[in-house]
Amino acid sequence: MDKSKRSQNQIIKDHLLTGQSITRWQAIELYKIATLPTRINQLEGKGLTIQRKRVHKDGKHWNVYWLDADNLASGVQS
Repeated sequence: MDKSKRSQNQIIKDHLLTGQSITRWQAIELYKIATLPTRINQLEGKGLTIQRKRVHKDGKHWNVYWLDADNLASGVQS
């Protein structure tokens, strides 16, 4: 599917379904999506279970988001 025709939610979901994690900075760099936390909340509202971890390093902090193995194995439909 052409990236320009996919919604931001679909782009983030597709990324997570590859088994990769994503941070806000990666979402901006890779997809020009500056609202990752909003997209994550919307995907969770549609039933996707997204894991997250707060990372603290060098006085900075950010969240890393990913799907657990159960979600990946089931192919997650929504």
